[in-house]
Amino acid sequence: MRKRIILLPIAGLVAGLVCGQQLTPEQKQQIETAIPKKAPAKPKKSRRMLVTTFAKNGDRVIRGHPSIPAASYAIELLGKNTGAYETVFSNDIEMFRPDKIKQFDAICFNNTQGVLFDDAELKKSLSDFVNSGHGIVGFHAAIATFVQHPVYEQWPWFGRMLGGTENGGHPWMPTDKFTVKVDDPKSAIDAMFKGQGFELVDEVMQLQEPSLRDHLRVLLSIDMEHTAPPSHALLPVRAQDKDFPLTWIRSEEKGRVFVSGLGHNPNVFWNAPLLQHFLAGIQFALGDLKADATPGGKQSLRKK
Repeated sequence: MRKRIILLPIAGLVAGLVCGQQLTPEQKQQIETAIPKKAPAKPKKSRRMLVTTFAKNGDRVIRGHPSIPAASYAIELLGKNTGAYETVFSNDIEMFRPDKIKQFDAICFNNTQGVLFDDAELKKSLSDFVNSGHGIVGFHAAIATFVQHPVYEQWPWFGRMLGGTENGGHPWMPTDKFTVKVDDPKSAIDAMFKGQGFELVDEVMQLQEPSLRDHLRVLLSIDMEHTAPPSHALLPVRAQDKDFPLTWIRSEEKGRVFVSGLGHNPNVFWNAPLLQHFLAGIQFALGDLKADATPGGKQSLRKK
């Protein structure tokens, strides 16, 4: 069995150590240049965020997405360079025990995937953490976490808490280009885009739940009017509603959730406006940035 490791925040090292990969000097420089100099909100107190990149395929621990080192380095610097939070990296599931998890204000699932644990105490500890008023951040494959192919709904609470689960592959592959629509330009988490959409190349996974905007506050989505049809098959529910949220927020009892389906490709994490967006979303999850998480409903899907 592969030994689990705890990685504490060590500037410039954690990104390469988390999954056994190294960033090139050029990649690190691109991330450092793109990091905002100031957080959008002043922290109400010192914040700590646990970041896990734990990935499994069945019972086998796997390396995970190639973007993990870039994402980890960016997440670390977003907190360190702006003073927004301290980052603690760990892939040890014992960190989810009640006596360990209580030291954090939020947990970030950075491209995690598979069933990370099936321990009833750990599940209750995580759900209590969220429901009592803490934050959850998820990037890309987080929506495929606690989901076991081909048996979906491995832990229904986790998928509902995030706002949806992946089931049906990737309609847009890592080399596909699409146009991003800013769905909530008045939100502080979308302020950096100034209401203007933009093009991006990344992999997009589709959510399987119907009527997504009945339980999500969508921040960014694919602009289907200005995007070529996907190269791979759509789920029937998505073929019908043509709704592909990319980032969103929601409330889970007293907790706050920020999820971005973006982040398969490493270059997402040296895109300066997106890093501002991610920092704002993280500060929302931490409880320092106010944003309306009321579900958008069907009206917002039709609004241009």
